[in-house]
Amino acid sequence: MAIKNLPGKFFKQTKSRKLNKKGIFFTFIAIGLVSLLVYSFAINTGYIYRNSMSVIETRVNTINNFIKDVDTDIDRGFYISSFRSMLAIGDFITANNTFMPDIDAAFEEALINATIMNESHALLTGASFTEWTEKIKDEALKIDIIIDFIVSNITLNQSDPWKMDMEMDITYNITDKKQTASWMISKHIETELSIIGLEDPMYSLNTYGKIINKITKANETNFDDFDVLKNHIASSYYIESERGPSFLMRLEGNFSNSTDGIESIVNLKELEIQGLSINNASAVDYIYFSNESISNCIINETINETASYNWFRLDDADSYHLNLYNVNCT
Repeated sequence: MAIKNLPGKFFKQTKSRKLNKKGIFFTFIAIGLVSLLVYSFAINTGYIYRNSMSVIETRVNTINNFIKDVDTDIDRGFYISSFRSMLAIGDFITANNTFMPDIDAAFEEALINATIMNESHALLTGASFTEWTEKIKDEALKIDIIIDFIVSNITLNQSDPWKMDMEMDITYNITDKKQTASWMISKHIETELSIIGLEDPMYSLNTYGKIINKITKANETNFDDFDVLKNHIASSYYIESERGPSFLMRLEGNFSNSTDGIESIVNLKELEIQGLSINNASAVDYIYFSNESISNCIINETINETASYNWFRLDDADSYHLNLYNVNCT
């Protein structure tokens, strides 16, 4: 019986082996196809990812370059706006015959709002810092960037007799319209302005606008040379003075002393030519215009000069100015 059934069993086993081989073959084919599909998908996905990353990288670089330009423009804008603000304040003082009650507040108002004492001023039209940042915003929108500025801690000081220091903190929030990225940057910016060439309000307000004296720093201060002294008096040049008020103090009508103070000699002949009355007072500007009663004397070195200098008086309560200008009382 075992021998009779052997061919059938052999046939079945052989057939089974053939089927197993076909199954393994098709399995390999299936695995190969799946692998090919996965590989193709991976290549395509990688390409899309790399392409997407390249686009993002390009966009980020564009915005970074824009931020660098903004940094430069912000610094330049702060300087220009500060300069125009101080010019406008000086002009306002002269036109309205009034000192600024608070120069710090006036500067901030001019810088941000383009107004002085709530009044618009021609010198500030299109020149305020706010308008400067608005121009930057408009340029940003052209390349699909949204930028907002927050300004704080605006200060105005003098750390030197001949220049003003302006500082402020600024934060800008930058967002890509395409939602690629966003930035928030905070920085402290500073600028300085020379007072040389600016009008001294002490003169204009005390001469009804008839005498405009622009600040000119004396190149020569060796008053041992009498010709130097005469030129200094005639030109109303300025020198550093620890007893004089600073330029910012002059804008407020504050005649107190300052470590950053300056002073000039009022040329009384110029006042006389303009029909202004002459006081027998020290010709040092902050003393003469203060109308304080301070002991003074005619200067010996000028009394015998022509009428151009025989009026020259200095305070003699102590010898500070007599020594400073190297002169003596009669």
